[in-house]
Amino acid sequence: MYLATTRVHKNSIVAFVVEDRVVSIRDCAAGQGSSIAESLPSTVLGVIEKGPDYWAELESFYDTLRDGEFPSDAQDKWWWTKESVTFEPPLIPRKNPWVVGANYYQHLANGFARIPRPAIAPPHVEYFSKAVNSIIGDNADIVFDKRSTRTVDFELELAVVIGKTGKDVSVADAYDWVFGYTIANDISARELQLGHQQYHRGKSLDGFCPLGPVIATPRETGDPNRLRMRQWLNGELKQDWPVGDMIYKIDKLIEVLSQGMTIEPGEVIICGTVPGVGFEQLPQDWLIHGDLLEAEISRIGMLTNRIKLAGAS
Repeated sequence: MYLATTRVHKNSIVAFVVEDRVVSIRDCAAGQGSSIAESLPSTVLGVIEKGPDYWAELESFYDTLRDGEFPSDAQDKWWWTKESVTFEPPLIPRKNPWVVGANYYQHLANGFARIPRPAIAPPHVEYFSKAVNSIIGDNADIVFDKRSTRTVDFELELAVVIGKTGKDVSVADAYDWVFGYTIANDISARELQLGHQQYHRGKSLDGFCPLGPVIATPRETGDPNRLRMRQWLNGELKQDWPVGDMIYKIDKLIEVLSQGMTIEPGEVIICGTVPGVGFEQLPQDWLIHGDLLEAEISRIGMLTNRIKLAGAS
């Protein structure tokens, strides 16, 4: 199933996305007399926290919609076209999202080539975090202020949404902890990132974590290593790479993160970016006011955001 948080008539709703339609789960279930209408939490995070048995119930309900018809008299009552609603971030986690640095060798090699020095793959998983306040949704503007940064960059990344509480999860069991996958753009203020000699502030300015537009469950994505990532800047393809080329795969990322530390439902792991970002270019190419980013991961969707300079019209 594809889950989203959408805003319709000023109301935030937990929704299914079925091809080009957005369905209010609660309103649709109520109309069909389903018990889901009463048990549905008010947020996607709440859905995740209810656990696998409830997810299976929702998947089954999703199938009835995918295989059925959408009555025209229900349009704008319990279903809408995608173009007529606003996609908010699919969830707001309780903790800061985790982000993996240097997880695609070619991205690493391109960056080191500018110095120049040989690229060496990290001997262990490198985690940092982005502030939860940096999360925005699809079609939201990424607003930056020249007083804070002039070197804004993009990084398309697969985001893993954890489904269950766990600790010391093994590689063999790691995928059992995955609720689903979404798209993240790890927007980065490079001079803050490098000047502070740590990544958190340069990655955490307001709006610097576009997320969404949906969470796709593993049934929809299949093996995430077979997905492909593409990002366009003003219509020009900048990033195009297989997800599965990670140095440290998703199961290893979960194992490492959970070693000695409890992971919880709704936590987000952003898995690293692929070649093509502005930092790698000669000369370096930073985002400017009016730029349009279109970030796509196959079998999940496309996340679109526009860059805006604070104070500019």
